[in-house]
Amino acid sequence: MKVRSYGKLADLLGTERDLHMDAPCTVAELRDRLAAECPQAREPLANKRVLACVGDTIVPDTHIVSPRESIEFLAPVSGG
Repeated sequence: MKVRSYGKLADLLGTERDLHMDAPCTVAELRDRLAAECPQAREPLANKRVLACVGDTIVPDTHIVSPRESIEFLAPVSGG
């Protein structure tokens, strides 16, 4: 599974990583796995303002992600 991160999450997780997944999982389970692999990203990943996107669709934490899909985590941005 390809996981892409943007903003501050990219600084913590890297812009792209490949995860070996044997079975589908929820977005929440994926957040937990990433937090276990990168403890410094635990708090940002738990932030409900960090959106998960599969394809062109923002998905909830209950969404099931297949091992063949790609997912993106979009950190909130601030502008001026």
